[in-house]
Amino acid sequence: MSLGNLYVFSPSASYPRPFAAVIDDRARIVHAWSSPIGQPDIETSPPSYLRGWNHVEVAADGSLFAIVPLHALLKLAPDSTLTWRADLPAHHDLALSRHGEVYVLTEEPRPVPCTGGSHVLLDNSITVLGPDGQLRDAHSLYEILTTDPDLKALITGSIDRHRSASRTADTAALAPRLEGANGWRRGRDISRLLRSRPGSPSDILHTNTLEILTHAHPAGLWAAGDVLVSLRDLDLIAILDLRARAVRWWWGPGDLSGQHQPSAQPDGTILVFDNGRRLGRSRLLEIEPLTKAVIWQYEPGLFCEMAGGCERLADGTVLISDAQAGRALIIDRDGRQRWQVQVSTSTTNARSRAEFYRLSAIPGAAARHLGTGDRPARALTESRVRCQLSQTVRSPL
Repeated sequence: MSLGNLYVFSPSASYPRPFAAVIDDRARIVHAWSSPIGQPDIETSPPSYLRGWNHVEVAADGSLFAIVPLHALLKLAPDSTLTWRADLPAHHDLALSRHGEVYVLTEEPRPVPCTGGSHVLLDNSITVLGPDGQLRDAHSLYEILTTDPDLKALITGSIDRHRSASRTADTAALAPRLEGANGWRRGRDISRLLRSRPGSPSDILHTNTLEILTHAHPAGLWAAGDVLVSLRDLDLIAILDLRARAVRWWWGPGDLSGQHQPSAQPDGTILVFDNGRRLGRSRLLEIEPLTKAVIWQYEPGLFCEMAGGCERLADGTVLISDAQAGRALIIDRDGRQRWQVQVSTSTTNARSRAEFYRLSAIPGAAARHLGTGDRPARALTESRVRCQLSQTVRSPL
């Protein structure tokens, strides 16, 4: 298969049999995967954040990694057969290391100290799986972030604000429902319980992006192998050394608002999609991390309050996911639109607040593994999804 750039997404409205589609530059569906494995029963009336696949990613061999939110991570072959399943409370994002390991965001409740008592927090972790899907390691973001005094104060202050507003989860009342024989329970039922508390006070570490850095920073701010994360409700992006359990760099509070998908660039700058929840408009920012100065910004004339993101493509253009509007666009450095696609999904179920979580470019090497063996999944996808190019912008082809 030789089709130029390829992009993957999974519609939020694909529950109860979620699917993911690969489209080309002409918005043609050229491959699909589908599997109902691990989906919650319809009778439980799952909220939108527990339905379908939270995020999907394609490996160079054509495998699809699909996050069943707060329940499992699946690895599917190009024909949608299951390669392996890891039962863990995965959510939002994953990253593939060059050694074949899979880093994935997970969460579980834990009591943490705060002013005047304790609080039940949904701690976010980076869980590391081997190429076979077996657990290798887990790194608590709460434990790492609070090694930095300023970030510890930021997190504690956020908890205190919830407590002062009488929105805190009562540890004593919740403990019998959260504690099991081997410690604190985890999974979608527990997370749903904690998120149902007024104001979702337990979800302040809500992490939505994970990237393994492949290059060291030119001035030594970080090393190859460190990780970049984004914590939405703290308006925070940070680079962490997992081995040393240390924070290498952070930025965002007071400047960002509900951001998604930061990414480190080869020259050491950081690109990020600022959702702009406070201002009611989204923008793209590029940060010089030594000075923490914004050296480039672009406002694409949209407001994506949740989900979405941006990534720089190999030719220097930037792919933007306007997830709530169900569209994606590509711009050049001068802000000229080069490509735009509109995605719509037919459904009889309640819709999510976003059409998809993110539309992402996939590795060029994956193309030769796609396009065959996916007939049932593609038929399902083509019957449910419509992708249409805008006629007002020039295709990058």
